[in-house]
Amino acid sequence: MRIGISGHQERDGIDWVWVREEIDATLHRISQPVHGYSSLAAGSDQVFAQALLDSGANVTAVIPASDYERFFKPGALKIYRQLLAKCQKVELPGAETAEQSFLNAGIFVARHSDLLMAVWDEKPAKGPGGTADIVKYCSDHSIPVLIINPIQKVVRGEMSA
Repeated sequence: MRIGISGHQERDGIDWVWVREEIDATLHRISQPVHGYSSLAAGSDQVFAQALLDSGANVTAVIPASDYERFFKPGALKIYRQLLAKCQKVELPGAETAEQSFLNAGIFVARHSDLLMAVWDEKPAKGPGGTADIVKYCSDHSIPVLIINPIQKVVRGEMSA
């Protein structure tokens, strides 16, 4: 099964340990081999990728643009590089704006997924390419979404592809 991720990078009120537990629980319920897709951004993407790698799954890193590393703070950049070294890699050509590059990467992840995990507070995106846009894309294209709301600490959505 191919599983993608979209979600918050930084947001007050997120219990990242709980998020990791929910990702692990979901992976445990899936009996078939898993292949993950992640842009390895800070927060949700990195937690997801680490969970998959820890479970023995393969992960494809979807790099939105050649200058992607400039968007990381030092601590997240270190984790990004460590994860990237363990992943297969797809580098997208980039777009006119960073937001469009991120949207393109999110759509790439969604299009290659049988299930998208969205670590998301279910609020509108603050700009193009946010998780709300990717969840809408999935809804429009009948891609199952499992929402892990890290603020309300609830999980809802579809598990089967």
